[in-house]
Amino acid sequence: MIQSDTRFSLTTLPWFIGPLFFGCLALFLGQDANWDLRNYHFYNAYSFLFNRFDFDVVPAQLATFYNPLLYVPFYKLVTSVPPMVVGFVMGAVQGLNFPILIGIVRCTAGPQRESWWRSYLVAAVGVLGAGNISETGTMFADNLLSLLVLGVLWLFLANYRFMTERKMSDAFRLLGFGGFLMGAAAGLKQTAVIFPVGWCLALLIIPTSFWRRIFLAFFFGIGVLAGIASTGGFWMYGLWVRFANPLFPYFNQIFHSPMASITDYRDARFLPANLLDALLFPFIFLLDPHRTGEISFRDLRFAVFLVVLALALFFLLWRRLRPGQATGMIVKSGSDAERIRFSRFYLLVGALAAYCVWLKLFGIYRYLLPLEMLAPLGILLLIRTFPWRPTLQDWAAALCAVLILATLQPGNWGRVAWGKAYFGFKTPPLKDPANAMVLMTGLDPISYVIPFFPQTVRFLRIESYFTKPKDIPNGFDLRMQKLIADHRGPLYVLYHGPAAESAEVLSRFNLIIEPDSCTESIPHIEEHQKYFLGFCELKRNSPSEEGDK
Repeated sequence: MIQSDTRFSLTTLPWFIGPLFFGCLALFLGQDANWDLRNYHFYNAYSFLFNRFDFDVVPAQLATFYNPLLYVPFYKLVTSVPPMVVGFVMGAVQGLNFPILIGIVRCTAGPQRESWWRSYLVAAVGVLGAGNISETGTMFADNLLSLLVLGVLWLFLANYRFMTERKMSDAFRLLGFGGFLMGAAAGLKQTAVIFPVGWCLALLIIPTSFWRRIFLAFFFGIGVLAGIASTGGFWMYGLWVRFANPLFPYFNQIFHSPMASITDYRDARFLPANLLDALLFPFIFLLDPHRTGEISFRDLRFAVFLVVLALALFFLLWRRLRPGQATGMIVKSGSDAERIRFSRFYLLVGALAAYCVWLKLFGIYRYLLPLEMLAPLGILLLIRTFPWRPTLQDWAAALCAVLILATLQPGNWGRVAWGKAYFGFKTPPLKDPANAMVLMTGLDPISYVIPFFPQTVRFLRIESYFTKPKDIPNGFDLRMQKLIADHRGPLYVLYHGPAAESAEVLSRFNLIIEPDSCTESIPHIEEHQKYFLGFCELKRNSPSEEGDK
């Protein structure tokens, strides 16, 4: 009875430890104030809930077209409870990665090798990563979608017999459900697609019959497509109806939507330059973290994993080439050894496949957070293949863990002190808000202020990474030119930075700033920014006024 109670506490305790620790960590780190939050994390949910997608014109720049469904709970939270509660809840939910990781570690553990306290330690090193800590309490969502990705992996490893020996109908239900959950993550945020692709490819080479592998991958793929459709299908359909491109504006060189330039719009800044660059990428971004993101950080786990992987492959080749050395062993079906072999093989191959897809498509570190969490376990599993005594393996794994944690330097996407209001923005006075139009200039993220204006006020982003005055305007540039020319109500400009820069852009629309009308403010979330937020009335330039009419 005592042993049963102990086991119960060991399995349930992480579900309290993880959320409590990361909830408190979020409070300690401070309130999230990152660029994407100020650009679209808050605004996109507001736009979706209040049907503004066709009313405002690209206020969140390129991100205006991202699926807003993922951000609706965050919007509801911010508008309902104090900021510190928001931070704690976000961190607590992200802390659920810890018990899920423990479950994965237990599935790959031998009967005598990995005790509960070892599982705790491996999972702890997993969640204490530079990327995960930097995103704690934020709405980047990479460590929220990881709950689905890692949860499905745990589900598969815990029920491996469904894939290897149970009847196909059982396998279909398991693989279909797991694929659906991973697909749902990719539907919410397209960058998560690397994970279902990786673990689908791993199904093609798991230790079972050829045709069973094909059917397993097919069942999983069907589930992934259904999951993408469930969370992202409505959004892709809406983009297709409006712009003839379900991924708008991405890959527009294929779809040729007139509303955007004929280009793929991908951010290729962080992609490896060549094959050697890709092979050594963990060492490259260890030396220069800006090769894989906009902020500085340090985390050795991927570099250590690459070194340990090279050693594991060397020892494998050495054993196979050594005269008289056994090349394998007979594993009894249904045995614990079979479970361990399958779990370790599927986890490592799927993770490596997902990593390779990431190298090809993105190269942005924060999209790798589920693999960041799995990397310490991968290091341990590879060390377990070394032809060393168990004690020496344990010491090697411990040394790797200490090295990773001792050199860890989490990134910082922007934080401010906790305040009474999450954004701390006060709406400036407006003339005739029922007919007012606000033009947004500059490249800084300022769409977070829109929900604080009356819903009748229309916002047009005339300058951004996607729209701006140019010789060959896209469809949205042309649309805004007409809307501004036809508008007869009050006109305003919202900008972040020197007013002179906005004045130059506005002059392309025959508009000038009324200097005496300007108000300047520094919202709470902007307290560490260089510039203030400006809001001014506009008037039409008199020589062009008659022509506009």
